[in-house]
Amino acid sequence: MRVTAVILALSGALLVAYGWWGVNTVAGRRRYDEMAGMIPFGLGVLGVLLLAAGAVVALIAVLRARRGRRSAG
Repeated sequence: MRVTAVILALSGALLVAYGWWGVNTVAGRRRYDEMAGMIPFGLGVLGVLLLAAGAVVALIAVLRARRGRRSAG
């Protein structure tokens, strides 16, 4: 589960960075003008969702590990 959390978090961070580039830089706005600007914005939102999912998966992994240690000890 920890690998899944890391993959989700890294994917989310990359998508957020891409979304930020597409919306907040001159080069990004030039590349994605008018309605095409929804692409980096949408991917940035997806990145935030992936970061949240990665945090939830990591929290579940930590809680399961604690529960396993508690019942074994």
